[in-house]
Amino acid sequence: MSTHSTNVLLVDDSPTVRNIVKIYLMNLKVSTVEADDATRGLQILRLVPVSLVIADINMPGMDGITFVKEVRASAMPQVRSVPILLLTAEKNVDLRQRGTEAGANAFIQKPVSHHELTETVRQFLTKA
Repeated sequence: MSTHSTNVLLVDDSPTVRNIVKIYLMNLKVSTVEADDATRGLQILRLVPVSLVIADINMPGMDGITFVKEVRASAMPQVRSVPILLLTAEKNVDLRQRGTEAGANAFIQKPVSHHELTETVRQFLTKA
């Protein structure tokens, strides 16, 4: 990881899930930025340098897959290329396939496992 502050953007309509993810990430020494919906997440991505996005698939308004498509279509290279990890409570293979096709880099099954989340995040941040 580089020496500059590492920001992880959490996009989830559930404050509880955002808090759990923040607690899990504490030992990785990253800063978190939060958005309670995908539209706000897109706004933050345009303004704040982010090393990784963790987003829920099922959100009111714009869902996580549409969010990924919007990020990948961004005119800003630093936004377009950010790794995206999608959280899902569903075991639907088609949903994961659609997420992958949209440009998601990885998936984490809910309920979120501390070990799985931190190891997956660590892998993406060491590549950054």
